[in-house]
Amino acid sequence: MNPRLRRFGAVLLLMPLALPVGAQTDTGAQELRGRVLDHSGTIGFEGALVRLEPSGAEAVTGRDGRYRFIGVAPGQYQIIVEYLGAPVEQADITVQADVPPRLDIVIGDDVPPIDNILVIGQVAGQAGALNQQRNADSLRNIVSADAIGQFPDQNVAEALQRVPGLSIARDQGEGRFVIIRGIDPALSSTTINGLRVPGPEADSRQVNLDVIASDLLERLEIVKAITPDMDGDSVGGNVALKSATAFDRGNSLSLRSEGSYNDLADAWSPKLAVAGTRLFSVGDGVDNFGVASALSWFDRDFGSDGIETPGFEDLEGPDGAFRGLEEAEQRDYTITRERLSTTLNFDYRPNDATDVYWRTLYSDFSDDEVQLTNVYAFNDEQITELSDNGARFADSEIEKLSEARKETQTIVSTALGAENRFGAYTLDYLLGFAQAEEDTPNGLGARFVGEELAVGYDLAKRKQPRLFSDDPAFADAATYALDEIALEHTFARERETALALNLQRDTLIGPWAGFWKVGAKARLRDKIGNTDAEIYDGFGDDFTLADFASQNVNYPLASFGPILSRQALSTFFNANRANFELNGDDSAIDSRIEDYRLDEDIYAGYLMARVDMGPARLVGGVRVERTESDARGTRLTIDPESGSGDPEFQPLNADTHYTDVLPSLNLRYAFTERMLLRASLSRSIARPGFEQAAPRTAIEIEEDDDGAFERSAEFGNPDLDPLTSDNVDLSFEFYPGGVALISAGLFYKRLKDFFVVSDVAGQPGPFADFDEAITTLNGDTADLYGAEFSYSQKFSMLPAPFDGVLLLANLTLVDSDATLPFRSGGTPLPRQSDTLGNLALGWEKHGFSLRLAATYRSEYLDEIGELDDPATDRYADAHLQLDFTGSYRFSDAYQLYVNAVNINDEPFYAYFQDRRFNSQYEEYGPTYELGLKANF
Repeated sequence: MNPRLRRFGAVLLLMPLALPVGAQTDTGAQELRGRVLDHSGTIGFEGALVRLEPSGAEAVTGRDGRYRFIGVAPGQYQIIVEYLGAPVEQADITVQADVPPRLDIVIGDDVPPIDNILVIGQVAGQAGALNQQRNADSLRNIVSADAIGQFPDQNVAEALQRVPGLSIARDQGEGRFVIIRGIDPALSSTTINGLRVPGPEADSRQVNLDVIASDLLERLEIVKAITPDMDGDSVGGNVALKSATAFDRGNSLSLRSEGSYNDLADAWSPKLAVAGTRLFSVGDGVDNFGVASALSWFDRDFGSDGIETPGFEDLEGPDGAFRGLEEAEQRDYTITRERLSTTLNFDYRPNDATDVYWRTLYSDFSDDEVQLTNVYAFNDEQITELSDNGARFADSEIEKLSEARKETQTIVSTALGAENRFGAYTLDYLLGFAQAEEDTPNGLGARFVGEELAVGYDLAKRKQPRLFSDDPAFADAATYALDEIALEHTFARERETALALNLQRDTLIGPWAGFWKVGAKARLRDKIGNTDAEIYDGFGDDFTLADFASQNVNYPLASFGPILSRQALSTFFNANRANFELNGDDSAIDSRIEDYRLDEDIYAGYLMARVDMGPARLVGGVRVERTESDARGTRLTIDPESGSGDPEFQPLNADTHYTDVLPSLNLRYAFTERMLLRASLSRSIARPGFEQAAPRTAIEIEEDDDGAFERSAEFGNPDLDPLTSDNVDLSFEFYPGGVALISAGLFYKRLKDFFVVSDVAGQPGPFADFDEAITTLNGDTADLYGAEFSYSQKFSMLPAPFDGVLLLANLTLVDSDATLPFRSGGTPLPRQSDTLGNLALGWEKHGFSLRLAATYRSEYLDEIGELDDPATDRYADAHLQLDFTGSYRFSDAYQLYVNAVNINDEPFYAYFQDRRFNSQYEEYGPTYELGLKANF
């Protein structure tokens, strides 16, 4: 037997011992089944609360509106169905000892689906989400497919930014990572159809949610208070992505065609999407086999312009010390991003007691990018002019860098599972495999250097310093000599195989209805990172930029000067590569130091129970997770002081293992049908990132012109402890009637051993005499606390035309205080904003649907610099973005829409402690979209 599965097999063998001996069902007791449907009988409503009187037992409908009650004794009963946005429905049923009972309940208005506000439109999406959220066992937010379509969000990350307590980290203006309640994305979990999603990037556990198109999903679920049957490594929470099944939508076909225009790049981009579901009758069943498929393709051309600095230094000028720039960069990006995503799902129900499914997802995201950079190196010994707002320098240097690469990220997920219901028992099991890759072959870069130039910078606009040169040689491409060409191939792959088994028994716990549940899970994961680099130099003055020059780039922030032709460089390199001088040491260093492999196995078991005690529902239990990992990497040493000075490589290995016990308790208390209180206590963990814990070390000692040695190091830390978090949540929900919600909540997290990337040079320990030593440490403790407020309503009580108005608003206030090693005083947690907010005003009537949305987050700490110098900490500035979407449904099948994204042209700005000191400024321009949707 595979030794990695031996522990999991032992857990499975012990599961029956954990089963309670429950009361037997009464003689003649039946299982009552049914569905909650619209009047057409084709649409099932998920999240409806179904209550059986006089027993008081409750059930919540599943994805296609199904519900069931077990152990129902013969007699007269009344079924009551509650669904926000529809009147309460009641129906009577007689249960007989020898006839399996079934009762379908119809809710909502008796109108065609196209006219049913519970089926189509903004209200439908809001109603579906609120019903599922209201009846959930723990605190969570739901975003339905209809709600996703009401905003101009192109990927999963952007769709999630509208949720209370969530913000996003962007790349080139597009949403990429989700931040839940100020918790770093690497400390939250993501699943697709119940299977964990690995991260495609080489250096982190965080999942790039821009890889997955939002068109593929039936709904998004953000669980903020986890239960024992969920993975425990979810400090921020869990983002659950669920694709559609044929049982969700019946027989359907949807098409979408779109064109988008980016103002900055002056480019149009096409998008196409198609989704279909089909039910088939297999054997003696009727519509018992379903196939659902979706495909989305988006080829987007856009770009960005930016200015970056490594920080402002204390320098010596003609009249004394001043704080200024030693270096700064102009950057221009030309980008083509292509997304191709598809899902294919099969579902089979051979009988009422068995569900079998196979869910697959494939997503391919390519980022074809040309980056042009001017690096200004200011010679502070040749200052010719100095003022509060700038400086001029003689005899300085400009490096012109060009990097062209096409990075492809793929995510593959496939899950085969089933659920069997027999009597009071429900058994479900899953076998799944997921893989994420990031492949960047043949990345070609070049560096040209221009010397003895007159340059300067102007700080009149602090966020975007103007870099300039009025030297005539600046505009002459022959000024810049070819210094280096680099060819690089990077590859990262993460794979996870998962096996899970859960067994639930519905029973009476004392006088109350409830269930016991036990389960076991194994997650077998491996991750590799590999780099192959070839660095060529020694060109002397043989070639200059004039040999490869192209026309100037459109760079509105300043003059950019001559640029490199990508095609000319590629042709030159391919034709002359064999004649170039390979820098063997630099090539070996860049190739080997980034390589690593990590195997990580996680074995988990849990025991939990739920009990409904009248208005109170308790869900609690404990989960135990065992982590075993084996990591391999490389140690690089360059030491001319005590060695030869040549690169020396040594293999490194590290093994770690630990066990975590994770209890949780969730309370849902219904004061009335409209008023709920939720409270939860839980413990969760986060494992170190792969790069953080990889056994990799690079030590470089260099001798300067004065004979002094400068020491630098960068190393992983396999001895990192996992982060643990004790979590407290308290929330109040009020449903005033119709499709509306008013909620308020408090949350608190006590984090221990959080991860801090920083410079430990000069601190006590082995790097006390180093000038730079970058690693990851365990912080001491951190407290994070906050409040969430949310309000959403359709104002149908107002007179026409204002009865079509919808409002969604949420506000989150967060604060944190972290204790760092070697630093006195408190520090906020990285990526934690004090204020998050969303405001969306919509109107829907007579086929028209309009929505204007604003999304805001305040500034946050992006990176911790030197531990003893807060002035080196980097902050991301506040971000406010306005988006608009409008549509008109001119027939039952067709809808025309127009979107405007980033109407206010909000840039990205980062700074060092003080907003006056630029770290990065980028602007992206607004994007406009026009499209047509068809549904059949």
